[in-house]
Amino acid sequence: MAREEPQSLGSAVSGLTLSARHRYPEGFELEAELEAEGGVTAVFGPSGSGKSTVLRIAAGILRPLEGRVSLGGATLLDTARGICLPPEKRRIGLVFQDHRLFPHLSVEGNLRYGLRRRPARRFPFERVVEVLELGGLLERDPASLSGGERQRVALGRAILRGPELLLLDEPLAAVDAGRKDRILAYLERAVSEWSLPTLLVSHDQADVRRLADRVVVLEAGRVVASGPTASTLDRAVISAMRSAPGPVNVLRVDGVAEVEGHLEGSAAGQRFQLPAGLPVTGAGVYVQFLPKDVTLARADVSGLSVRNHLRGAVREVAALPGHAYVAVDLGGGQAVWAEVTLDAVRELGLAPGREVVCLIKTTGVEALGGSLAGRA
Repeated sequence: MAREEPQSLGSAVSGLTLSARHRYPEGFELEAELEAEGGVTAVFGPSGSGKSTVLRIAAGILRPLEGRVSLGGATLLDTARGICLPPEKRRIGLVFQDHRLFPHLSVEGNLRYGLRRRPARRFPFERVVEVLELGGLLERDPASLSGGERQRVALGRAILRGPELLLLDEPLAAVDAGRKDRILAYLERAVSEWSLPTLLVSHDQADVRRLADRVVVLEAGRVVASGPTASTLDRAVISAMRSAPGPVNVLRVDGVAEVEGHLEGSAAGQRFQLPAGLPVTGAGVYVQFLPKDVTLARADVSGLSVRNHLRGAVREVAALPGHAYVAVDLGGGQAVWAEVTLDAVRELGLAPGREVVCLIKTTGVEALGGSLAGRA
């Protein structure tokens, strides 16, 4: 079949659309459709669900048995018409979890490699270096960098290509917990600074909840849910996927300061104490904890060792065999999920609108991120 010339990519971005079917020799089959407009769209699912296959098809690394991919109104792939643009012509920035920096080039050489593509969208080199805080690394070799530093360089190189879409393949999987927040902060800053439409592949609920505006949930090669992140992810992990540990709680705690020897701040306008030793140097932090670490009470209780008592109203109750997840709206766009027994649902009269107190042990809280100060 004669190969048709694809449409040229313009500077305006109207989003990514992807429809593909692919089968691997070992039998796994992907059959998925998704759209990613502006902001960050996450492709979420367990290992082996097909997330990376979707990303490889979007990037042009893998040609599916059947499929169509378009970006900004331009066709990148159409197997029926014999169109398949190679990766280097797709104006897509790709960041892998293993960084894939050029070992023979310095940090600056790796960054400037992206400029050789003569992108239609140009981002100032100096500004990219400033936003990602790479100024002190420019003369160094990739081998001398930490995992977090290599990830920032890989992100900078991808941005300097002037992409119309940024693809992130598990960008935090190889980064230790201590560095994860700074990478998350750089990702947030970069996406905001340059309004980069982004497709994020991740199996981590907390990362998806913090970064993504929308989510596409994959299970065994099929899309089981898609839509706004919080509500879609909640429904998917509770009903469609039924995966442990259920919905992961992510709260933003503002105004963090040391008070009488411990750290505390405000979550949804209510006092929230943080774990001891948390390296917070700014005004706020993201924290995460599991539904099983939340106890519900009809009224506030005194004389307990539990330090965090957050008031709210039940938003929904998701009953499952043997237990239930209860979503409590705290106000200010923040909510908490609690895992309780079915007996507790009946005895406490847990139903939408019921006012409750969420008792959260400080020892069950983990820092998802460090300082929020100075974010772009």
